[in-house]
This record gives sequence, C-alpha cells and structure tokens, in this order.
Amino acid sequence: MSMEGHDMDGPDMDLAERLRRWIEMPNIAEELDEATRGQVADRVARDWRADDATRAEWKENCRRWLDLAQQVAEPKTYPWPGASNVIYPLLTVAAVQFAARAYPGIVRDRDVVRGTVLGDDSGVPMPDPLRPGQVLTGPDGGPLWLVPPGAKRARATAIGRHMSWQLLDEMAEWEEQTDKLLLKLAIVGTMFRKTYFDPALQRNVSETVDPLLLCIDYHAKSFATAPRVTEEIDLYPWEIEERIRAGLFLEQEYGANREAGEDGDAPVTFLEQHRRLDLDGDGYAEPYIVTVARDSGKLARIAAGFDMDGVLFDAHDHRIRRIEAIAYYTKFSFIPSPDSAIYDIGFGTLLHPLNAAVNTSLNQMFDAAHLANAGGGFVGSGMSLNSGAVRFQVGEYKVVNTPGATLRENLVPLQFAGPNPVLFQLLGFLVDAGREIASVKDILSGAMPGGNVPGVLGLAVIQQGLKVFSAIFKRIHRSLGAEFRKLYRLNRLYLPDEAGFGDGRALFRVTRADYEQGGGVEPVSDPEIVTDMQQLARANFLLAFKDDPWCDGHEIRRRAFEAAAIGLVDKVLRPAPASDPAAMARAAELALREKREAAEQVSTLAEAALRMAQARKAERE
Repeated sequence: MSMEGHDMDGPDMDLAERLRRWIEMPNIAEELDEATRGQVADRVARDWRADDATRAEWKENCRRWLDLAQQVAEPKTYPWPGASNVIYPLLTVAAVQFAARAYPGIVRDRDVVRGTVLGDDSGVPMPDPLRPGQVLTGPDGGPLWLVPPGAKRARATAIGRHMSWQLLDEMAEWEEQTDKLLLKLAIVGTMFRKTYFDPALQRNVSETVDPLLLCIDYHAKSFATAPRVTEEIDLYPWEIEERIRAGLFLEQEYGANREAGEDGDAPVTFLEQHRRLDLDGDGYAEPYIVTVARDSGKLARIAAGFDMDGVLFDAHDHRIRRIEAIAYYTKFSFIPSPDSAIYDIGFGTLLHPLNAAVNTSLNQMFDAAHLANAGGGFVGSGMSLNSGAVRFQVGEYKVVNTPGATLRENLVPLQFAGPNPVLFQLLGFLVDAGREIASVKDILSGAMPGGNVPGVLGLAVIQQGLKVFSAIFKRIHRSLGAEFRKLYRLNRLYLPDEAGFGDGRALFRVTRADYEQGGGVEPVSDPEIVTDMQQLARANFLLAFKDDPWCDGHEIRRRAFEAAAIGLVDKVLRPAPASDPAAMARAAELALREKREAAEQVSTLAEAALRMAQARKAERE
C-alpha cells in the first residue's frame, strides 16, 4: 500500500526524522485518516485469509495428530455401536520419550546461556604519548593496559550468567514453556517463540506460540523471507482497555467474537500481522506491526517493525536503500519438510498412518475375541421357547420342554474363529516399524547390550541408536541460539545502565555497556548429547585416561561426577590428592637414603682424588 499524496507533516519533512519519530511512537495509526485506516485493516484481513487458506490441509492434519497423541477417541458405530476403540500410544510414547531426553539437555542446571568471545582477548596495552610505538609500563616493568587480558572473557562470563538468571528466574514462564514446546514440537514438527520487550512488565518476554495460531503462507520460500507473519492473539476486555489507556490501541469499540455469545468477559481475537507497508509514500515498503480485530475488522494499532540501526540510506541521493525488519519470532524445527519451507515434519506426520493401522488391527482382534466369547447362532422352528432370545449367566442351565435330539437339531451356533494369529503378527510388525521411525529402542530406554560393554563400545552403541535424535537436537540447539541472540539485543537496548541479580547466595552485577561492547551468546547444552547415557558413556571413556600424564586427571574426574549428576562437585572433589602419612614417610626415607648414597659417593671420589694426588707427588719426588 502506498501512502503517496498523504501529507502528514509537509513535503519538506526529512525522511530520516519521520522514520525516527515513527519508531518512537506507540501507535502510528493516530496520524492516519479514517480512509487509510480502513484500507490498511482490509488489506491485513484479506492477506491473512489468503495465507490461512494455503495451510488448511496442514491445520486439519495437525489437529488429527494432536488428538491421536492425547488419546482422544471418537465414538464408534462400526461394526456395531460400542465396538472396541482402543488407541495404541505409539505417537504418544515417541513424543514423550523425545521430550524427556531433550528437556534435561537444555536445562541441565543453572547455566543455560554461555557468553562467547569475539576477536582477540590478549588485551590492549596503553600507548606511551611521549614515545610513539612504545607502551607505558608499571612499577614491575610490565605493560599498563587499556583493556587487560581476559577482559572479554570476563564480560562474556557475566553476560552468560546474567542471561541464564533472566531465563530461569526473571522470566519464570520460560522453562515451563520450553518443556511444553519440546513435547508439542515432537508431535507437530514446528513451533515458534516470540521474543520482545514488554513495557508493562519492564522485562524481556520469550513466549511459545502455537503454530496453529501463527499464520504464514505455506508455500513461502523460507520463514525469514515470508512476506507476512500473522499471529492470532486473544485479549480480554480489560486488557484491551489497558492498551487504550496506555496509548497502544486506538480508542474505539472492537466488538466481540462471533462465537462469544452472551459472555461479556469473552476474549476478543486480534490479528497481529508483521508485514511491509509504504506509509511514507516513497515507493519502498517499510516493516510494520499492524493489529486488527479479527471479526470486526477495526484497526487497533500500527507500530514500527524496525529501528534506525536497520535503515540503510544511499550515500549519493540519500534515498532509502534497505530497511531490515526486527525479527520477533524464532522457528523451532523437528525434521525439515520436503514440500514446505515453513511447517516441518514431526512424529505426527511419520507415525499417524502406522498408528491408525495399529489401532485398526488391535480393535479388530478385540472385536473378534468378543464375538468368539459371546457366541450366538440360530434357533430352528422345531424348538419352542416362550422367552424370546436366550442369554445365559455364568454357570446357569435353562430348562426347556424339548427332547435332547430335537434341541440339538434346532440349535445352530455360529462359528467365530477369534483373533487371527496372522493379524497379530502384522500388529507386531507395524509396532516395530513405528519404533524404528521414532528411534524408540531398548537402548534408548536404558537397556545396554548383554555382557560387560567397554566404554568406547557402549558410547558407539548409544550414539548409533541416537542418530535421529542427535540431528533433531542440533536443530533445536540452533534455534535456541537464535532466540538467545534476540534476548541479547533486547538487553543491549533496554537493560538499565547497571543491573544487579542474585544466583543462590552470591550477588552479581552486569551493565548495559557489557552488552554494547560486543560479544555473543550460545546455548550451554551440548548438541551432541541427548541423554544421560551419552554423558556417562563419555565420562567412562575419559576415566581410562585419568592417570595419563598427557591428560588432566582432576578435570576428568570432575566431568565424571557431573555426568553422574552429583551436586556440589567442588565439595566432593579435592583440588589435589590428600597426603598419605605412610607414603610421605617412605618418600622421606627414600630421600634420606639418596642423600646418604650421594654423600658416600662424594666421599669416595674425594678419597680417590687424594690418593691420586699423593701418588703423583711421590712420582715427582
């Protein structure tokens, strides 16, 4: 949409100043007339419906996968009402086992984020102003430092500790939502995180977004280059009023959802669309965040989706060359989909057909067993029963006024073969195939091969069984790094000049300058390690080298304790081996013996030299 001809501040207004003012405005829609607001709102709603239509089939499948994972059973009327309707938990077990391995790998202890050092960390000496090319030295003769060696490492350590505290303590919802994200990611294949600074809470927020509520064109080239991203957000009436009073929403009635009925406290669904619009009329569309009430279609807000750091001007004619949009969303991928760059593959896609076949086979066997146990048949006309259909209780005999031969001739039972053994074998084949796809093997449940398995072989067996999980976990690790970089940027912009935080009994401080001076962050979790078994196998492998002079035995022992989840390792592991009195006595005795032997050797050599000197003197005389 072009706003050319819509003069808001006059033709002489500097473009950069206009963009800077819009960035600082809480709601740019205040400056638009009613006609323009209506055009923007209509376009947002129209484009959202177009994007949502491209993923209609995926949404239907997604709901089916979630129902199967949650064991939601629909009523059955075939082959008879109330027939067996058991759901085998193949998809459920696969998703739960994956989440159970991935979650402790991400949040293993208090350290979730690690600060990284960019560039040289050897320090910057202070130049001598009187001697060009020389540096100032201190009383000890060493150089004086503008930036001391290790300063970047110290700053990176402080940043990592501070961001870990933010995620686990200040953002209390982050860990719980991460747990849910991993479980649902395994089922659906795609999840999203939205990271932003909340002015109401005065802190960063990184919340999980359901992929059903985040609409993107299914056929977009990639998530990063998608033209639009639309999130459905429910706001209660009082939350809408709070945004109006804060100047974030236009002051107007936004109506109610069509399905709300008579509930006056029902939430209103808004569409928050991250997209580009040409509001300044220069022919180039800038990134904005537009909020529209879904059912009433009323425009609530337009906010800048960029900052001045992302605006690139042409050096010659000062026109805008490019504007970089601020990335709010992070995509978490399970297995890349071959037919879509947005919505990926989870266990729902891979296991739903197999799980449905397992359910059908299992229920058919139950129904066959039910028929075989219940029995049934025909009663001939030669046998008279006044009671209608005959049903027996356990151990009961019925009295009939019919001779035995006639009774046998007029009762024709139907033969039900019961469960088919071939169908049972097929069921086992399907279950094994599903476990093969999901990598749910005995080795992943804690069962090692028989016998005493050496550390190297055990590690190789575990890693081979975890190939699928390791690849998936690397993708999650990559997404976590992207999320942490967004939080790093927010701290650089919004952190107070100096912030203090507590980690246990210790107090630490971090400043905005620590973030502004550069560096990076990454997840602490090891993308190669998915289970505790891998940790222990690696530690077992290292323990073979604890006494190797080329290896650090103390570090090897520390890693072994950490792999076994032993808390307070520093209180368990000594910094140096304890002294042994007997060994010290033996060492002292050995040292004394060596001294005596050395003294005896010196005395012997002295005596020999004296005799040689006397012999030479006698020869001369």
